[in-house]
Order: sequence, then C-alpha cells, then structure tokens
Amino acid sequence: MTRCWILCAGLILMAGTALAGPPAFSGANSRGPVEISADRLEADDVAKSLVFIGHAVAKQGDITINGDRLIIYYAAQGGDVDRIIAEGSVRIVQGNRLATGSKAEYFRAEERMVLSGSPRVTDGRNAIQGDQIELFLKENRSVVKSGKDGRVNALFQPSGEATP
Repeated sequence: MTRCWILCAGLILMAGTALAGPPAFSGANSRGPVEISADRLEADDVAKSLVFIGHAVAKQGDITINGDRLIIYYAAQGGDVDRIIAEGSVRIVQGNRLATGSKAEYFRAEERMVLSGSPRVTDGRNAIQGDQIELFLKENRSVVKSGKDGRVNALFQPSGEATP
C-alpha cells in the first residue's frame, strides 16, 4: 500500500511539472498530498503498473488530471515512476490553464510529455493545437506537429486587448 501512494504522488508530481510548454503550466505545489479516485484500481507487480480505470481523477494542489484511465509504470528497484499515461477524454487543469486530448504520456527519464488525439493547450484566451504536442521539460521548449493534411493552429491575444 505504501508503494501505491508513493507512485500516486509521483503521478501528480510528474504531471504537474510536465505541462511546462506554452501556454505554461507549473508544478508549484508538487509536494502536497495526492488524491486519486477511479471506479477501479488494478495493481500488477509483474508488469510494474498501477491502472486507475473509469472516471479517473488525480488532484494535487491546484492541478487536476481527468481521464478514462491513468496508468503508472514503475521501476522494479525502488518503485520510482518510469512512465505515466492518461487515456480517454484527458483533461489537465491548473488555474486557467487547460490541456486536452485523448492521450497524454509522460517519460520521466527524458522529462518529456507527449499529448495526442486532437491535443489543445489553452491559457486564458491563448491557445495552441495540432496533431501532437511534445513538451521537452528540461529544455523548456515544445514542438507542435500537424497531421499529414492538417495544420498547427495558434491564437495569441495581446494583453489588454478587449475580446470582440
């Protein structure tokens, strides 16, 4: 049970810091308590995974992650988080910042987050969307890719401008 809570805490810590691309998210309260709820939890020590299934909601401080499933893969030694996947109607919220898509995958060793499935990141009235949004956290940069026939779309509102 202790390993489960340590891994759940890692989920929020990683996800909170993972959304550091434009528009920026921050993991300011990434050491607070973690609350995860779902319809079901499946723990598999052989696969080194925890799967929260059905209306999964993870909260820590001002960050909330929603998805149909949250999957945490952890290392055999020490139980550190290797990779986190949120699937199905993914919503990651922090204040007025919102990331949506059908899948979000965090790679801990690379400190990289990949949002896919019609991903969109908004910060207030600013927004960016494409086929895939890749966030490189160590480098504080992101790459937004379009699909074969699609385009990357961004909307940046100047500060102080009135909404039409």
